[in-house]
Amino acid sequence: MIKKLGLAEVQVFDQNTMGEVEIQDMLQWSDVIIQQSPLGIETVASIAKFKDMGKAVVGDYDDLTFSLSPFNPAYKTLGLRDVTIKRTDTGKEELLWKDGVDGFALKPNYFRYRSLQDILKSLSAVTTTCGFIKGKYGEFSDNIHILPNSIDFNLFKPLMKKDTGQIRIGWTASDSHHAEIWMVKRIMRKVMDKYGDKVKFVLLGNIEGICEGDISLDESEIERHNFCGLDIYPLKAAALNLDIGICPLNVEDPNSLDFNRAKSQLKWSEYASLKIPAVCSKIEPYDCVEDGKTGLLASNDDEFVDKIGELVESEYMRDRIATAAFEKNYEDYNLEKNVVLWMEVYEQALETMNA
Repeated sequence: MIKKLGLAEVQVFDQNTMGEVEIQDMLQWSDVIIQQSPLGIETVASIAKFKDMGKAVVGDYDDLTFSLSPFNPAYKTLGLRDVTIKRTDTGKEELLWKDGVDGFALKPNYFRYRSLQDILKSLSAVTTTCGFIKGKYGEFSDNIHILPNSIDFNLFKPLMKKDTGQIRIGWTASDSHHAEIWMVKRIMRKVMDKYGDKVKFVLLGNIEGICEGDISLDESEIERHNFCGLDIYPLKAAALNLDIGICPLNVEDPNSLDFNRAKSQLKWSEYASLKIPAVCSKIEPYDCVEDGKTGLLASNDDEFVDKIGELVESEYMRDRIATAAFEKNYEDYNLEKNVVLWMEVYEQALETMNA
């Protein structure tokens, strides 16, 4: 968006597709270098090198990196303790993560954690998506700026709804949402039992386990879609033809609570940009949602089931909430308007370097 509006010259580098010489030329060309979730001891050295070259270095974080659930696959390289769980089916304790087993190693993970502290202190500026992360990382940096996750309304455009004879309820999630799988299974099992063929559960992402365990959904009740490239994701999301979206975040699991409190409102914003009403967990990321007006908020499984039911049974409510949510996001989370916030941070970081 910065490039599109002509606010600055922009180049994006990708270490997976670009050669070392090409990347070095780009870094040499730049005034401001933005890194996504920088981490690792090597990164501390590279930041110092770039700053010695007169570059401002900005780190952007949209997750609370070391507070993730042990069920998150990334725990392997970010977890800071051994984890033992008790199986609900047998009651027996089972080792989930053990230092030195299956590639899980506490020492390098701890070094990564310490490197994050050093990186936060050395960056020219830190940007993040919410106040919760700013509060946690503020212990190591007094130069943190909140840049709210925003929508490019030129890309996210609603399509005319097709009548399929069913109310289509959608969830977009990656395997990082393992803590929400059981929650969603419980909720959707009750919704399916209540409404039967009147509803269809649409899943976009790489979530597994929905059809496993004592509480599960049948594959015939689910319409699955794989993740796609970011360039076509807005069209893919619109083409799902959803009537209702859900934004569940587990508030009961202490292992994932802080991680979920550090999320943003983005999932709700994406639904809203496509004029899809959403039911969201009542937790910090969705404090911006006005219950009953721009979305519905739920504190537990039963409230989720009830509020999904309200939307299933009322087309008027779906339309009213979808319209209000769209207008709220167009006003407050519109990237074309909010991009100036990014520019202010980058300009300030560069001015500080040149002072």
